[in-house]
Amino acid sequence: MKKGLIALFLAASVTSFAVDAHLRLGAITNTKSYNKEDKSFESYAPTIGLEVTQTLLLADVGVGIAYNGKTSGTDIETVPAYGLVKMNLFPMGVKPYLVGKVGKVLYTRDSVSNSKPDGKYFYGAGIGMDIFALQGEVLYSITEIDGDRRGNDKLEQVSFTLGYNFF
Repeated sequence: MKKGLIALFLAASVTSFAVDAHLRLGAITNTKSYNKEDKSFESYAPTIGLEVTQTLLLADVGVGIAYNGKTSGTDIETVPAYGLVKMNLFPMGVKPYLVGKVGKVLYTRDSVSNSKPDGKYFYGAGIGMDIFALQGEVLYSITEIDGDRRGNDKLEQVSFTLGYNFF
């Protein structure tokens, strides 16, 4: 009886502090024109990322890295690395969550001549849902940009991603 209780306790402990890794693919767009010329949402770019999280009771804490492609009107692509916190609203079966991300831009590339943008900080907030091994998320993010003479200092974007838990 004691061995059975100990095994049950160990199994519950391991699953309650599980590590998850999600490969994420999706699209990203601007919320408004970065360079003040294009006023539309019509341009989408690819986004791909990897996130690793540790479950701690009602929240997941982790790190991630993403590639955000260039949308028309910006011609800027970025690679942010970030920390994240996901607050699970109903941690059963289908799990909706709120997410916050804060980090640093590791790489910034611009295809416009005479412009040398430098990404500084990345932060965002969004909502999502875990359905078994799949994950869907909508994120509003701001990337602070220095050194680009065409636009302002904040690149505001919305991303739509789908992820797959491969752990």
